[in-house]
Amino acid sequence: MKNVTCASLLFCGIMAAVTASSLFAQGSATGLAKELMAPWERATADIIDIAEAMPPERYDFKPTPDMRTFGDQLVHVAGVVQRFIDAAKGTKREAGDAHKTMPKAEVVTLLKSTFQEAQGMFASLTDAQLLEPVKYPIGERMVTRYGFWMGPLYQLANHHGQLIVYLRLSGIVPPATARRAR
Repeated sequence: MKNVTCASLLFCGIMAAVTASSLFAQGSATGLAKELMAPWERATADIIDIAEAMPPERYDFKPTPDMRTFGDQLVHVAGVVQRFIDAAKGTKREAGDAHKTMPKAEVVTLLKSTFQEAQGMFASLTDAQLLEPVKYPIGERMVTRYGFWMGPLYQLANHHGQLIVYLRLSGIVPPATARRAR
């Protein structure tokens, strides 16, 4: 009986190893890209919903004189994501304040196109590629590609919280809160 149990365990271990190796050998995006995709889609949709909820005339609102305007916050969010895109491509853009006076429609378009480009970059990666080490665009550290793409996701969450305050101070119920109230 002991030999049968050991043989069964050995067989199960081999089958698990074969299954795991075949998952990592697939040529299309698998588990890790899908795991990253779900929070990315939710976070970007939340930012777009916030951008669309604020009336155009409130895009110049700032809670205090030393803070960015609502529109500037959104352009900054797009800029942060663009920085990761550029780092992933190995390119660098000139920094500047050229977007300070962008109207709402242009800001929303900028956000959508930037978010879509970033998603397209990581969505096509395999698990093996997402586990490869790359240089993080801020500082001098190395991270996995998966960890790299968590950077802009963290920034989206951070700015989401800030943008909620702008909406609340403008008397607007945040879209995610309004959805839950239904």
